[in-house]
Amino acid sequence: MPAGTMANSRKLQTEIDRVMKKVDEGVELFDEIWEKVYSAEQQNQKEKYEMDLKKEIKKLQRLRDQIKTWISSSDVKDKDPLIDARKLIETKMEQFKICEKETKTKTYSKEGLARQEKLDPQEQVKRETNAWISDVIDKLTQLVEDREVEIERLSSGKGKKTNKSTIEDYNHFIACHKYHLNKLEGIMRLVTNDVLETDIVNPIKEDLDYYLEAYEDDDYQQGYDEEFFYETLNLEEIGVVNVDRVTNVDTKPSKKSKDDDNASASTKGSKDKKSSKKTVSSVIPLTIGRARKSSGKASKEDEKEELTPSKRVPSGGSVGPTPTTIPAARPAPAAPPAGGASMAAILKRETEQQEKERQKARQAEQLRQQQVAQQQQLQRQQQEAQLRQQQEALRQQQQQRQEAAAKQKAMQQQEVLRQQQAQQEALKRQQAAQQQQALQQQAQTPEKKPQLQSQSSQGSTGTGGAGAGGGGGVAGLDLLTSGLGGLNLAAGGENGAPDGSYLSALNESFATMPSSADSERARSYTPQNPYPTPASYPSQPSPIFENPAVFEKLGTDCLFFIFYYAQGTYQQYLAARELKKQSWRFHKKYMTWFQRHEEPKVTTDEYEQGTYVYFDYETGWCTRIKQDFRFEYSFLEDSLQ
Repeated sequence: MPAGTMANSRKLQTEIDRVMKKVDEGVELFDEIWEKVYSAEQQNQKEKYEMDLKKEIKKLQRLRDQIKTWISSSDVKDKDPLIDARKLIETKMEQFKICEKETKTKTYSKEGLARQEKLDPQEQVKRETNAWISDVIDKLTQLVEDREVEIERLSSGKGKKTNKSTIEDYNHFIACHKYHLNKLEGIMRLVTNDVLETDIVNPIKEDLDYYLEAYEDDDYQQGYDEEFFYETLNLEEIGVVNVDRVTNVDTKPSKKSKDDDNASASTKGSKDKKSSKKTVSSVIPLTIGRARKSSGKASKEDEKEELTPSKRVPSGGSVGPTPTTIPAARPAPAAPPAGGASMAAILKRETEQQEKERQKARQAEQLRQQQVAQQQQLQRQQQEAQLRQQQEALRQQQQQRQEAAAKQKAMQQQEVLRQQQAQQEALKRQQAAQQQQALQQQAQTPEKKPQLQSQSSQGSTGTGGAGAGGGGGVAGLDLLTSGLGGLNLAAGGENGAPDGSYLSALNESFATMPSSADSERARSYTPQNPYPTPASYPSQPSPIFENPAVFEKLGTDCLFFIFYYAQGTYQQYLAARELKKQSWRFHKKYMTWFQRHEEPKVTTDEYEQGTYVYFDYETGWCTRIKQDFRFEYSFLEDSLQ
């Protein structure tokens, strides 16, 4: 290989390695920006990352164009890495198309609305749960506002004393509603943050709906227990404060019987009033969701709400001497965090912790991806180094084989030259010996000519005038004298006379001397598939098919038919020779004739590669085109001249 060609190939390989390195770096940067696009929370950040993603895909497209030119070039031998890089870039281009389509989709277009409707089933269930919780919260809020308006109306003027029992009932209802409001607001946040499952929360919907319908009934209030609604949620096990307020039961006496005397009634009433003031427990407000403002008016309303017992006997007519059931006072829960932290603050902290954990997990995933990418790059570099070593070893082996083949060829040529020289020397010695023999024979012939003439004359008189036949024998004898050498023709008769039968035999043998045509083998036709035919049919092929000039006028299809269906005949040889004249070449491995469709793209000492036309004799009996076919010279039939 010339030095200039090697330098160009090294320069090309260096350029390819540089572009492949850029492709790896660009793909890695593309993946990082892709993660940022889908993890961005604000719209302006997302748009910025999308612009960066577009710039990066443009760079990769330019590298892809360069790679495509190298793939189509014949200067590059190993094209597999280039093809893999091109496919990788095309994959990233498809990803960018998806991102670009999502960006260009408008919010209220058909596609945007359809995309919003396609929610995850779990997210859909969560939305439905939040929807009915929000609906219940709205109803409770409306009831609280209505009762507060009624209390203000009843408390105006002297109505505060006359409507005292009604106001207390309304305050009790408001306290229960607010309890449920606080609970439901906290539960909705827990469902949104995936702390509570929807399957556990949905069953309490029926109890809340029934509460909204029957909370004013006296029978319902007798068995009402606000803790019963949320026992199944196990809020204490989750670690969430699930108590809104703690009250000791303020026992309220039932209506005094008419049989009691006035004195005992008055003393008992005064004691009940004192005891009721003493037994009112301190209130510990614990809110779920919203923190309450510590204003004076709000504190007074809270005191009014919280002074009402959670369980009470309705103030309706007397039911009789049936004693009221007083439940045991519940143990006070643990004190809330310092500073009066609300459930919203707790949930906010939990959300922040979850966000930190997600960020840590995301960073760990990015580190893992970077490590995997580095490992893949190291493996790729190791594989490239191994490939280079293997290619170098193959080159060395090929050089060694070529050198060994060149040495063997030179030795064969030297051996052939020695044999030719030896043959020439042997021929020279043989010619010299023949010349010496010829000189000796020429020296002996003048002495024997008189004897032969006398013998010929005696033979002619002895035969009694053999006529024309005798003359022919003498003429044949004269022709043979030069080849008979020192043969004694006078032997056999009496007194030295030659035998006439001997001369006649020589004459006959000269007449039947073999010609050059007798050395050729007689061609006998033997049909391959004999079939009985009438006598008028020819039994042998016409001799015109043995004329090579006839095959020059036959078409390609006819020549292929003769070649494949007249195997082992002289006609097959003539057809193959004519096909070779028409630039067809026979492939010994596929047993098929090939012809160049265009100039080969790759040509070496062992093979050539390009587009070829071949004759399909097995399936279609037609010519077909084979692209990117490698024709190895070892399978080329080159014995025909």
